[in-house]
Amino acid sequence: MARQLIGEFGDPKLLAVLCRRAKKRCWPLWFKVLVRSVQSLSVLILYCVLCSLPLFVGKPTVKVDYAQWLSERWRPSQKGVENAKQYYDQAAKLYVKPPAALETRRELPGWTIRDCNEADFQSLTDWLAENKPALDLVRKGAATAHYWPVYDVNEEQKAPFLWMAVNVVPEAMKTISGYESIAHAMRDWVARQVRVGAVDEAIGDALVILRFARHLEGKGLLLDQLVARRIGELGRDAVYGLLRKPDISNEILQRVQSGLDSLFAGDRTLISLDGEKASFYDDIQRTFTDDGHGGGRALRYGFFFAAGDWRGNLARMLLFDYPDRREAMTMVDAYFEQVQAALGKPLGEAGFFPGEGAAIQMQKLGLLISTVSPAYEGLSQLVWQSRTEEAALVATVAIHRCKAERGTYPDRLEDLVAAGLLASVPDDPFGKGPLTYARTADGFTLHSWGKNRADDGVRRGTSTNGEPKMWADKGDTVFWPVGP
Repeated sequence: MARQLIGEFGDPKLLAVLCRRAKKRCWPLWFKVLVRSVQSLSVLILYCVLCSLPLFVGKPTVKVDYAQWLSERWRPSQKGVENAKQYYDQAAKLYVKPPAALETRRELPGWTIRDCNEADFQSLTDWLAENKPALDLVRKGAATAHYWPVYDVNEEQKAPFLWMAVNVVPEAMKTISGYESIAHAMRDWVARQVRVGAVDEAIGDALVILRFARHLEGKGLLLDQLVARRIGELGRDAVYGLLRKPDISNEILQRVQSGLDSLFAGDRTLISLDGEKASFYDDIQRTFTDDGHGGGRALRYGFFFAAGDWRGNLARMLLFDYPDRREAMTMVDAYFEQVQAALGKPLGEAGFFPGEGAAIQMQKLGLLISTVSPAYEGLSQLVWQSRTEEAALVATVAIHRCKAERGTYPDRLEDLVAAGLLASVPDDPFGKGPLTYARTADGFTLHSWGKNRADDGVRRGTSTNGEPKMWADKGDTVFWPVGP
């Protein structure tokens, strides 16, 4: 049979081709679809591999030590200036943790140094005595004019990406966490002194805590500045604890208000994002090549600076359109410039992407920036919470001064301005005017409308477990009377 076919067709090769074609035409439809799909997928995979090859060819050039840059960023230009950080670092190292039993009691709802029993008070006094060397160093640091952060680097970590987060941030956290602990101890010391009647010493140390916070604010990495806010809260809490003591003299109140006015004065930057931007700069220099003129192409981790959604990433890869170094730097600059500007705007105007005319729209952000952007946007709330807390504290002291001078609380906050006890009526960024003040039968109330921007009639906000909480999602933020 085969010889007959060869004889009729004459060419064995042609006959073989025709046989194979006939066999393929006899394949079932599902098999044909499967074969074509595998072929198409293979071509696509090969194409993607070819497109991605530039991501794996080349090396980055690390020219700038951004950890060192951050350490120099806030350092005064004059030589021989003393840095308060050395004292705070030493204090954090010398800090002694409280006994386990005392620590447990300190965390109980409603437990206060003012009302604790004698056994707990003696345990607290003994623990604070152990921390006297550390507290003395905090006082020395607060008395030092200048502070700037200095960052150590863990050279053992060889991170190809997020180098600052892996090599610098953990080292900074070791120190900065100690700052909060020693500030908490200082707050407890103030409360202890108020209880025993050492009011003058208590005032000085309450202001020490606030100067400690003032040193840290607006400098370094974001984690430093968030700890600065927490230390500021502890300092304000210490002052409120002092104000709860009955019959404080007008002289003492004047001293407190003068100290607060000095600390809270001026156009201060409570949060600076220079440290976060430097981290992104460092990521770019480690994930892009450098052509020596500000440009360069992305390596594999540099692809995270591409479009912020999977469709955009896929399209750029298929079109060989990787982000270049200059594009990534421009994107980072535009984003952080816009966020930093928003932190200084009133809450109603602090939108980060206010319409089509914005410098950079959310969908145009890199994948990495898109991931962290929600956290940065929440900082505006923290800035205005801090400003409101400071204004409320000054107003509360002025109200107590009015009572000390005239024997009665003012009818309105405007009366304090007229009497020269307050520079201006404090605004409520979370409300629709000034902070809400009212006289009561046994004193007065002062509150902000809080995060929900509604006046809940001096009803305190609470946490998920029902405990009173400042700046809760619902309820007012009540500054006076002070909560338990």
